[in-house]
Amino acid sequence: MHLSWQTFVTLSVSALLVHTTGNLAEAQSERLTTPNHSPRLLAQASTITETSEPMEFNLPPQALGSAITAFGDQANYRLLLPSDMAEGRSTNGISGHHTPEEALTLMLAGTGLSYRMTEARTMTLEPVAATPLPPAPVSQEPLRSAQNTQVHAAPKPVKVPEIVVKEVGDRGYAVDESSSATRIPAPIHDTPRSVEVVTRQVLDDQKVIRFSDALRNVSGVSQSSTQGGQGGTFMIRGFASELNVFKNGFRDDSTFSARAQRDIINIESIEVVKGPPSYLYGRSDPGGIINQVTKAPLRNSYYSAEMIVGSYGLYRPTIDIGGPLNESKTLTYRFNGMYESAESYRDGVKSERIFLAPTFGWEMSSRTTLRFEAEYMFNRAPIDRGLVAIGNGVAPIPVSRFLGDPSRKIETHHGKATLTLLHDINQMFRWRTAFRAAVTSSRYSSLESNFLVGAESDGILNLARYELPTTVQSHYLQNELHGNFTTGSIKHKTIIGIELGRENSSATASGDFGGDTSTPGAFSYINIFNPNDRLFLNPALTKFSDSSTQNNVFGAYFGDQVDLLDNLHVHFGGRFDIFDQTVTNRPDDFIATGSQNTQTNSAFSPSVGVAYQPWKPITLFANYTESFAPQSAGYRSISSTPFNPERGKSYEGGIKYQAFEGRLRSAVALFDTRKKNVLTADPLNGFFFSVATGEQRSKGVEFDITGQILPGWDIIANYAYIDTRVTKDLLFAEGSRAPNAALHQGSLWTTYFFQEGVVKGFGAGVGMYAQGKRNGIFQCQDPANCQAPFEMAGYVRMDAAVYYRKQEVFNKTNLLAAINFTNVLDHRYFSGAQNFREIVYTGAPFTAIGSVKFEFH
Repeated sequence: MHLSWQTFVTLSVSALLVHTTGNLAEAQSERLTTPNHSPRLLAQASTITETSEPMEFNLPPQALGSAITAFGDQANYRLLLPSDMAEGRSTNGISGHHTPEEALTLMLAGTGLSYRMTEARTMTLEPVAATPLPPAPVSQEPLRSAQNTQVHAAPKPVKVPEIVVKEVGDRGYAVDESSSATRIPAPIHDTPRSVEVVTRQVLDDQKVIRFSDALRNVSGVSQSSTQGGQGGTFMIRGFASELNVFKNGFRDDSTFSARAQRDIINIESIEVVKGPPSYLYGRSDPGGIINQVTKAPLRNSYYSAEMIVGSYGLYRPTIDIGGPLNESKTLTYRFNGMYESAESYRDGVKSERIFLAPTFGWEMSSRTTLRFEAEYMFNRAPIDRGLVAIGNGVAPIPVSRFLGDPSRKIETHHGKATLTLLHDINQMFRWRTAFRAAVTSSRYSSLESNFLVGAESDGILNLARYELPTTVQSHYLQNELHGNFTTGSIKHKTIIGIELGRENSSATASGDFGGDTSTPGAFSYINIFNPNDRLFLNPALTKFSDSSTQNNVFGAYFGDQVDLLDNLHVHFGGRFDIFDQTVTNRPDDFIATGSQNTQTNSAFSPSVGVAYQPWKPITLFANYTESFAPQSAGYRSISSTPFNPERGKSYEGGIKYQAFEGRLRSAVALFDTRKKNVLTADPLNGFFFSVATGEQRSKGVEFDITGQILPGWDIIANYAYIDTRVTKDLLFAEGSRAPNAALHQGSLWTTYFFQEGVVKGFGAGVGMYAQGKRNGIFQCQDPANCQAPFEMAGYVRMDAAVYYRKQEVFNKTNLLAAINFTNVLDHRYFSGAQNFREIVYTGAPFTAIGSVKFEFH
């Protein structure tokens, strides 16, 4: 891959800013990916003394990339290096007492490379035969720190070199690499899949608080249901699922992991891979996956504190601190903490949340690292089922009206612990072992909407009382071998892995089923048109379920990103899964004897794709992938035989384009995805039985663009046309559109920061998010078998923000202040429905959030 000298950047934007902001900028620069021996080299920036004195070096022969990583760690210097220059080169190693300059010269001997000073405390590697160029600033454009502070990288007198190798990629809104599509870092431009990344800079600029709000930045992705304020279901390319969310490559679904709305305080970026993901991730729906990448521990000290206050009593202080724990910086840490107290635009709703996330890193040797991450979240909030449908639309009542008892709440305690070991076997292979344990305990208590009694125009909504204590836990172990090698002129980035997992849940469910609606005063209700007309009872509850589920998971997978030519890239891979599920039903108030249902599914899910670049900025790509999702053991067929798993197939093709040396990226993709073996009711044998004969199809086109248009001007925007329909079913109308799937959906967000003069540091942002009309529920072939269909109207929501950011507002202290406005036109809209007329989720009215953040270094 050819890079001009003007494209030389440090292998992280925040490391590039160390000479102007000290150690501060590193805080956002390091992302937890699944590392391999990639030419995108990893190390961290640091400050050194003003004199270059001899020191002890001990570097064995190895690949140039890993040698420079180790050299940067030992010497604490900075190095500028094009990524392709490291490929295929190795060093003979170096040992003994040398100055850093002498050591680097000896280490580069025989590599065909030399180094030169390009700026104060900065050196650049270049071919020995290269024509010397005059020193130049690192960039002719103002650079954005991890918190989007605008500065000019002015040249300084050369004193002593500081060599630091950093990961290329964090350029504000656009990134170069992603590891989610291949499980190993690979250039997005060369990957034959639709991959979109929402960076930390976007999250900060939009002042995103909940994970679901970040997904507006990716075409065809949204949260279709909050599950009343729990983990939620997410829709990708028209398919809604609880199986499509991951964190650092581990499953983070809404059943066995996240039982409350996910937070973003410890998230570095969110990566979305479109299309069936089972070729590397196992069971999932064919729309794609959403992978959360967490913040990494820091080698240099960083401290920040932020206060967020907003409409409806929002109060959210946060801290983000990190740095070395010993002088050699082999022990590092990071800690993100948050407390949140809020009321709501929904009447009577109050919530409370705590999130703590410590992370520790240990560089055991130059080849081996260990990382430990933990999370704890406490969340307490009412179950909120939104509004109800009347006629063919949503009831004409205020979105603030809470149709239930807001004093009853769900309380959730959630914890995770992850241990990741990385060991470089040699210059070509790396071993990764990772273990993740998660446990969640929740106590669900609600008085919530059930069904309308009598005529809809009367507005009498029956309320059901529920108590559902639940405990879930999951344990996953991943062992992977990563390769980065060549066979002749062909370059390979490979992965071979095995995943073992066990998931357990135990829950009881008690309720009153809404009481006796035939007897006035014998059931709880609320008048949706007059909330003062209500009756909240506290009757004795009936236990209607007492069950546990255990899933055992085995997956073996492989993948290879092959560079056949500099402009021709192929990726192929697959995964074999064995999924064993046992559901145990214990006696309850309806069943005198227990039962147990077991099913075992196995499947192989392949993937193949090709990317061709007729011109380096343009990539033409196409792929074919399959998905696999076992059916729930809780459903039964008339013959009691297990159901075949859902299978998905997808064809995708498109074009990617990058401009301004990769600072602005765009992609267009066309896709056709089909899902079969969808469970549908068995009308021939009674609707309590099911058959796996349903089929659905989604096809459409998506467009995404993200990056920097001009210095200080960033943009992230998308549009999707998605047509998702039922193509075969015994219950639902064939040809009808799937619920919550809008034909048209899109968003735009753009910010501008003034670069000079008295207004330098001031900025503004403006954006919009739009969805077309959507069906609220599936439409039935026979209306007598289903609720009446209804629609949620399309909408356009406008957002805005104003900023002020100033470095060194006090000694070694940076200031970042903002006011973000959501739904500035106060438009009434609905975010989704849960396939019932009585559950329609509301969008927030006009909201303002103010934030003040101080960074200390």
